[in-house]
Amino acid sequence: MSHIHIPDGVLPFWLVMTGYLLIAIYFLFLAINKKKININKKIALVGVMSALMFITMTVEIIPPAYHMNLAVLSGIILGPVLSILAIFSANILLVLLGHGGISVIGLNAFVVSLEAIIGFWGFRFLNSRIKNIFISASLAAFIALFISAWASIGIVYLGTNDMEALTHNHEHKIETVQDSHNHEQPVHHDDMDFDAGRFIVAILSLGLLGWVIESMLTGFIIKYIKQIKPDIIEYKVNPHLNELSGE
Repeated sequence: MSHIHIPDGVLPFWLVMTGYLLIAIYFLFLAINKKKININKKIALVGVMSALMFITMTVEIIPPAYHMNLAVLSGIILGPVLSILAIFSANILLVLLGHGGISVIGLNAFVVSLEAIIGFWGFRFLNSRIKNIFISASLAAFIALFISAWASIGIVYLGTNDMEALTHNHEHKIETVQDSHNHEQPVHHDDMDFDAGRFIVAILSLGLLGWVIESMLTGFIIKYIKQIKPDIIEYKVNPHLNELSGE
């Protein structure tokens, strides 16, 4: 749900470059800390989670028109660093299918990664206090989905707000237009305004059912993995390693 399906040429340049800058910083961090994070140990799992997210992101749940991404599941399994790599890879594949433009790859990676990071730390916090792993994973997923939805709303608002300013500046130069009878009519600027309130209500109302479904699915999967291969989600923190790797 937090994935932004916006074609190229819509969002302002500064916002697009901000997304790419964040991704560049991430890859720089990954290159510097690759030994501490131990990428080689989980590279196969990164590929599996990337493929899983790619598949789920292309499937739409009807009627709420909701796209799952299982980013929280990826965060819990891979940790908050390697999950970003899986998310970025999935976003590249989605662009090839027309799910968003090339310009929003960085922003999409940021929003979905935010979901994975919050889900990871939320799960660790809740699981240390709630012994039911299904409830811990489900709650962590729901909270992460809710927060990432607001991040998506903020990005869309920033992009459309910038467009409104440009549109109004252009229309200020030509305040009236003539109809076919050469009568002047005022231009109604309100018709082109972005209704943020209506957009927020639409996203939150449509997303609520999807969040519940995805949260419960995440909880069931984590519970199942715990039963058959618990070492995947057992986080043994080594003080000599980077805790962000999820080890």
